[in-house]
Amino acid sequence: MRLLSLVLGASLAAGSLSPAFGADYYGAEPMPEMHADALVPACNDPKVLADVEDQFEHGAVEMLQTGVVIDEFSGLMEKAYFPMTEDRPIERRYCQGEALISDGHKRTVYYVVSHPLGFASIGWKAEGCVLGLDKWLIYGANCQSLRRF
Repeated sequence: MRLLSLVLGASLAAGSLSPAFGADYYGAEPMPEMHADALVPACNDPKVLADVEDQFEHGAVEMLQTGVVIDEFSGLMEKAYFPMTEDRPIERRYCQGEALISDGHKRTVYYVVSHPLGFASIGWKAEGCVLGLDKWLIYGANCQSLRRF
C-alpha cells in the first residue's frame, strides 16, 4: 500500500511538470532573465501564463458563470522579486500585464509566481487576478493582494 501511494504521488508530481501551453503572448521583446538563480520562472514563461489562464478560465465558469477565456497576453513585466531567505521561506515574483479577454475587452492582469507552493509543495505555483473580473474579491479590492507593487 505504501509503495502504491509513493508511485501514485510521484506520477501526479511528474504529470504536473509536463508542458502546458496557454494563450499566446505578444510582446515587443523577450523579457531579460533578471535573476538567473531564481527558483520561480520569469513572468513571460509560457507555463506561468498557462497556469494563470487555466485559473481564470475555471473561475470564469464557476464565479462569473460565463465562458470567457484569455485570448492573449501582452505588455508583461516584473513588478517585484523576493528571493528565498532565512526569514522569507517562499520565493515570489510579482508580475503585471494585459490580457485580451474573449469578450473583446483588454484588461490588466496581476499575478504572482511562488516557490515552493506547487502540488504537494513541490515546485512553483502561479496565481492571477484579472482586474474587474474578481467579483468575489478573492484577491481583495482591485486585485490588491497580487498587485502589491
